[in-house]
Amino acid sequence: MASLELYSKGASVWIPDPDAVWVSALLLQDYSPGKKHLPLQLTNGKYPVGSPSDLPPLGNPDILEGENDLTALSFLHEPAVLHNLRVRFLDYNSIYTYCGIVLVAINPYDQLPIYGEEVIDAYSGQDMADMEPHIFSVAEEAYRTMTREEKNQSIIISGESGSGKTVSAKFTMRYFAVVGGAAQQTSVEERVLASNPIMESIGNAKTTRNDNSSRFGKYIEIGFGRKGDIIGANMRTYLLEKSRVVFQASAERNYHIFYQLCASRELPEMRSFKLDAPEHFRYTNQGGDMQISGTDDLSDLERTRNAFTVLGVQPDQQMELFRILAAVLHLGNVNIQISGRNVFVHYLYYPLPLPPPPQAGDRSLAIFSKLLGVDGPQMAHWLCHRRLAVGGEMLIKPMSGQQAVGARDALAKHIYGQLFTWTVQRLNSALRSQRGKARSFIGVLDIYGFETFDRNSFEQFCINYANEKLQQQFNRHVFHLEQEEYIREELVWSRIEFSDNQQCINLIEAQLGLFDLLDEECRMPKGSDESWVRKLYDQHLTGKPHPHFRKPRMSNSAFIVLHFADTVQYECDGFLDKNRDTVFEELINILKASQSELVAELFQQQGNVSSVANGSVRSGKRATREHKLTVGFQFRQSLQMLMDTLNSTTPHYVRCIKPNDLKEPFLFDPGRTVQQLRACGVLETIRISAAGFPSRWTYEEFFSRYRLLLRGPQSLDQAQASCRQALPELIPDPDQFCFGKTKVFFRAGQVAFLERLRAEKLRVAAMIIQSRVRGWLARTRYTRICWATVTIQRYWRGALARRLALTLRYSKAALVIQKTYRMVVVRQLFLMIRQATITIQAFTRGTLERRRYRLLVAERAAVLLQARVRGWLARRAYRRVRAAVVFMQCCVRRRAARRELLKLKTEARSVEKYRELNKGMEVKLMQLQLRADQGVGERKSQKHEKPQPCTVISEKEVEERRRAEEKAVSQASAALGAALDEERRKYQGLLRDFTRLEQRYDNLREMSLLTEVDTHNHTTTQTLTHTHTHTHLQTKADCSGDQTHARSLCSAAVTALKAALKTIDSDELAPLTTDVSDLIRALSDLCIQAYQQLLSITEKHLQNIIVPALLESEIIPGLSGSAVKLVTSRKRAGSDPRAVGGDAPTMASVLRKLGALHTALSRQDLPPTQMEQAFHQLTYLISSSALNSLLLRKDMCCWSRGMQIRYNVSLLEEWLRSRGLQAGGAVATLEPLIQAVQLLQAGKKTEGDAQALVQTCTALSGQQIVKILTLYTPHSDLDERVTVNFIRTVQGLLKGRSDGHPQHLLMDVRRVFPVTFPYSPPSVLHAEQLVIPDSLKISFLRRV
Repeated sequence: MASLELYSKGASVWIPDPDAVWVSALLLQDYSPGKKHLPLQLTNGKYPVGSPSDLPPLGNPDILEGENDLTALSFLHEPAVLHNLRVRFLDYNSIYTYCGIVLVAINPYDQLPIYGEEVIDAYSGQDMADMEPHIFSVAEEAYRTMTREEKNQSIIISGESGSGKTVSAKFTMRYFAVVGGAAQQTSVEERVLASNPIMESIGNAKTTRNDNSSRFGKYIEIGFGRKGDIIGANMRTYLLEKSRVVFQASAERNYHIFYQLCASRELPEMRSFKLDAPEHFRYTNQGGDMQISGTDDLSDLERTRNAFTVLGVQPDQQMELFRILAAVLHLGNVNIQISGRNVFVHYLYYPLPLPPPPQAGDRSLAIFSKLLGVDGPQMAHWLCHRRLAVGGEMLIKPMSGQQAVGARDALAKHIYGQLFTWTVQRLNSALRSQRGKARSFIGVLDIYGFETFDRNSFEQFCINYANEKLQQQFNRHVFHLEQEEYIREELVWSRIEFSDNQQCINLIEAQLGLFDLLDEECRMPKGSDESWVRKLYDQHLTGKPHPHFRKPRMSNSAFIVLHFADTVQYECDGFLDKNRDTVFEELINILKASQSELVAELFQQQGNVSSVANGSVRSGKRATREHKLTVGFQFRQSLQMLMDTLNSTTPHYVRCIKPNDLKEPFLFDPGRTVQQLRACGVLETIRISAAGFPSRWTYEEFFSRYRLLLRGPQSLDQAQASCRQALPELIPDPDQFCFGKTKVFFRAGQVAFLERLRAEKLRVAAMIIQSRVRGWLARTRYTRICWATVTIQRYWRGALARRLALTLRYSKAALVIQKTYRMVVVRQLFLMIRQATITIQAFTRGTLERRRYRLLVAERAAVLLQARVRGWLARRAYRRVRAAVVFMQCCVRRRAARRELLKLKTEARSVEKYRELNKGMEVKLMQLQLRADQGVGERKSQKHEKPQPCTVISEKEVEERRRAEEKAVSQASAALGAALDEERRKYQGLLRDFTRLEQRYDNLREMSLLTEVDTHNHTTTQTLTHTHTHTHLQTKADCSGDQTHARSLCSAAVTALKAALKTIDSDELAPLTTDVSDLIRALSDLCIQAYQQLLSITEKHLQNIIVPALLESEIIPGLSGSAVKLVTSRKRAGSDPRAVGGDAPTMASVLRKLGALHTALSRQDLPPTQMEQAFHQLTYLISSSALNSLLLRKDMCCWSRGMQIRYNVSLLEEWLRSRGLQAGGAVATLEPLIQAVQLLQAGKKTEGDAQALVQTCTALSGQQIVKILTLYTPHSDLDERVTVNFIRTVQGLLKGRSDGHPQHLLMDVRRVFPVTFPYSPPSVLHAEQLVIPDSLKISFLRRV
């Protein structure tokens, strides 16, 4: 229990609630021992307290809300865990949360964009403690630990049906396939992923809780080689629910494969199976739900068949497998009826020599027999009879109707079980390593979680027993890790007690336990469920009462087991039959004689049938050791093998939680969640952590946070000494803390106590500062009041004197104004009358003159109008004729150009025209350019040759025509340019795809082309420029360090020169001129290959230092020292130690590598445009990698870290501008990262701040903005967490933003920008400037 001092006024506590499980309340008064009630801010207002142990749990500080790791909470208890998961799931949409070494995964029931390849790239190679919780983080931790320590790993994924176990396992395997594969997915990784749809179709079914529930457990071992690449895999399965084949509860379905076959019944290859809709088969219509919303059974079957093909299963074998499954459906429709007086005689029974009677059930039996290739009459006979050994004689006895139905269902279950086992074996043979033995493996365990239903039977009993074993292994592993930490820090500690469920396990598996008594009852000739349950009562209730065994009050055919997760009542009905899982030997012998090779193969190994956990084969003579063939015994054996495997590996745990039973997206049911947290062991992890020292700080972190509480030297170098000296004074109880070698450890609640002391210290200091400031403000105010009083008096007296003087002046002025006003009024009246008279005269004279002028104008306008109309009619006729001619010419040329463009696009998409396209690319470009120039020339000539029919055509019309023609020409040019750019991009994409495959072929082709060209050089006369191009190619190959290319090019050149000189007399001169136009394609390929290889090598060198240099390096000294997070998450045991000090990469390391690349490119005289494109690609890699890591790391999303990152980015910007590389877009690619940093530094409180953020962050998508706001964590008391209301305001503003950005979370690190290589003519090189090396052995050449 936390210190009673923490129960003060305003403290937050958790109160039990029947609906919400726990609700938060505030204390209205301080608690003191002896009080019977706590006054709370609730409806009833009081909480009864009998003793201090009855106090409600305390709430954590607000700064810890939404923590990544539950063990980092100050108060570790159930309500704190539930509240933290609810906040992360509902407010932050984060479905993953750490709980120590456990990853808690809540099923969102929605598609989230957090599983793409860009997310895999972001988590690959990163530390688990640094990144946001994710299933990829657990997979990366297992992969890194395996490669580093060469020790096998296991990922244990558990949870109840519908919690997302299968999806988590699939994403884990996908991560290993991508990280452990090559650059592109190899056949091994493809086969590993292809096993998922197969196992889902034959092992998954719809239940009331999950539409795709795994009805079996599986453990997949993925083997890795020395280099960490996948070389094989192996799968083990556990406890297939075979009873589902013959029975489904309401609203449930059989296995998916049956419905997929029924949906594909119209396919030609499936018609021979005689299938019908699933409503017409007894084994598929019992649940009443034939279809799953959102799924297509026909397409799922196609995906299953494709997966079989990937795994090497031939189509004929697939059809044999589907044939057997169809036969199982028809077997369920075989109707068993009683006929005649004898109740043991059925219509299916008839003497073997006679034909069967024509009954309705005969059709299903006939189809079943035909599909399996067995004898129908024999199958009908032995479905209704059994063979008994009595006194050494074999007797045939008819079975009752119930027994015959049971025999039919047992046969169907046995066939499906054998087929399931064969499929698993076939998958394992396809996944087996072909490259030797795996060096290590990672196992992925996808197993059923703890189950409790209204009626629990044998399957739930086995499942819960397996979870008991797994929980015991989990508890011991967590306890072991906790104690290892204490030993490593050399703590003096007492042993932590944890709940061990060994007693419950002994009740189930020990001698005379539940399984032992069940197997014993199965060996009895007349054993029954009732006699077995009576033995249980006698052994574990009457004889020696067991603490985990109880008897229900109202039932004598059930028993109760107190499991670690819950108390479960099991109904004994059917336990013996399911444990025996017996199939009669006569039916198996019929199947062995099947004409189908696959059917015969399934049942040939009769002696080994029981070893695959598919039940026993029962003959007339009972086996002496039949108890070893029971399902329970086999399950115990396989489970023990699994536990031995898990104990020999390093486990990693994933606990999947189902948030609600309605399958609604992002709906959180606290009651269901708490039930699963208790069942999956998460709360047990919390309890073990809380029992020890859950809070742990390094001395430097503790000193930086609580420096004001410490005494003595205030130096970071002496932090440990200061902590050891001050902590005993702050926390009197020495049992509440402990000093380690590098850390100080605290019990639960002590960090909150220190936070309270720190807040009190700050409060007292604030009060002293406030009193001093208030006194100073009061004295200053009094002085100002005195000065203001005197000033007001002085100003008031002056105002009165000025008012008197002003009155005298106003009186004198009034007299003057009156005199002047009267004079002005009389004068204005006279002037107005005179002006009116003059105005009337002027208007009268003007009217007469205007009337005479209008008559003259009308006569002149009539004459002019006639002339203009006649001219306009003539010009309009001419313009129409000319416009029609020009428009027709444009249409014809545009149609021809479009046909040519479509032809070029069609040829560009064809791989067969690849050679012709590249060979004629330059000619086509020149023709297109020439055609565009000719079009422009024709329009110009037409413009100059236009006739001038009339001089009255206005200049405005000429200008408009000229602009229209120029616009048409510019549009045509733009279209041609776009077509050329598109062709260039497709051309470069094709080159990237074929570069690796054609590398060796290109070398041989270059030699052949060079030899052919040089052999015929006497027929070609070109300039020495082409020879310089060839020599330049040799020089480039030699400088690249590729000895093979250099040697092959030099040898080809020498051979060609010698061959050319042999055809010329010794006295003649052979010109060193040749035509290398045929080599343009080879040179272009070589340029692109060299460019891509250069960027690939540079990116590989930069990849590992981008995040440490841009995000983690602290170039600004002292900035992060004052920003210490309240509680930090623990480092995992398998995490790599980070480089510190001078070994850590900084921005200087990045700039050094970029500078080396820039220097090398400058020495090679690379064109500036080419260099700008290269650094544009590299800066995009830097920006996208840093931004992706920032979006997945909560510790980086704070104000101080934003300052550091912005400074680091500014160094990169300055470096780019100093080299003149900003023009190529290199600086622009840094804009998303810059805006993300600005988002960290901007205000995040008001609606105005939200609008400013949305308007500023235009380079970020809406998901990225919301993710950064969600991850934002204050690292100091001066900062505040971003509220949920502010985030929702930003989301509302983002909905109205239409910036064209795709709604993605992470940037595509693998994006490659198109590159263009501009033509740069070589410099003129004369013969006397050539330097011929002696190593070429061409001394026979002479200079002239």
